[in-house]
Amino acid sequence: MDEYGDYSQPSGEQNQSEQAQPAPTGQQPPSSPPRRRTNWALIIGIALVVFVILIGGFFLAMMFALFGAMGASAELSGGPRVGVITISGPITAGDDAGAWLFGGPRGARTTMSQLRQAAEDNSVKAVVLRINSPGGTAAASQAIYKEIQRLAEGKPVVVSMGDVAASGGYYVACPADAIFANPATITGSIGVIFETLNFYEFMEKYGLETETIKSGKYKDTGSPFRPMRPDERELLQETLMGVYDQFVRDVAQARGMDETEVKKLADGRIYTGEQAVEAGLIDQLGNFYDAVDEAAKRGGIEGQPKLKQFGGGSVWGSFFDTLAQALARQMKPELVSELSRSLTTPQPQPQYR
Repeated sequence: MDEYGDYSQPSGEQNQSEQAQPAPTGQQPPSSPPRRRTNWALIIGIALVVFVILIGGFFLAMMFALFGAMGASAELSGGPRVGVITISGPITAGDDAGAWLFGGPRGARTTMSQLRQAAEDNSVKAVVLRINSPGGTAAASQAIYKEIQRLAEGKPVVVSMGDVAASGGYYVACPADAIFANPATITGSIGVIFETLNFYEFMEKYGLETETIKSGKYKDTGSPFRPMRPDERELLQETLMGVYDQFVRDVAQARGMDETEVKKLADGRIYTGEQAVEAGLIDQLGNFYDAVDEAAKRGGIEGQPKLKQFGGGSVWGSFFDTLAQALARQMKPELVSELSRSLTTPQPQPQYR
């Protein structure tokens, strides 16, 4: 320590001698913490396995979807076949871009394309339309209706209704040569509906308002931002009744019924399959295979008919369906039954009326 009470720094020689002093006898010098080595081989191996599983699963799903779309079993066996076209979910305009991969509603354009493919396929002697739809837009339903009419001019067409074939779903079934439904199938609902949501009172409550600039007084008819005027309601009602008359006329022509008779049934009500047979809206009760047998008979196919599916589900849907079936085979029956009940419990959902 110097005269000011500060500790002076040790000289370089002193510092080196202190560092060179050995540790006291019986004590180990402090060791540095062990370094963790990254096992890159293991990480790369796991990544490769995951990559191979994903790629393999994707191509496997692609194969399932491709074979489903082509009707693989029928293609391999050859001979005359019954074509199967499925109309499922809401009927909308346009195509089904992306539905082949992820699923979703099928557009009218896609259904019309499948109907034309069936018409041009010489191996297809008859067609079964499997309909499970609550309806949809009037124009899209009319487009499919017209294409089914054209198909029925050259080949027998038989409809098999699923859980529901109502409103537009019933409309597209009418041009068929025969309509089958299960006793509990929901069909009918002949009519047209237009709905709009009004929230102008909500906007007034919170001081919100809109400014509308229009070319004519009816340009914003149905706007949710203001009450509907009586003349607008009358105009919409007149338009809807025009579309309704088209619905009734087409049903009457396709089913060979009088329009007055159809109007008595066309107040929007639904019918079960049994009620629809009694009313003359469908031909007979039966499931999908009953419809296939009827189509085969009308198409002159002897023996067990072979099927050709036009279109199909999504790639991922096919993959996960196959995976679920494989898992189900490994599970106890009581567990599968309980899981099925939990997944099929009805849940609140918007309905077409």
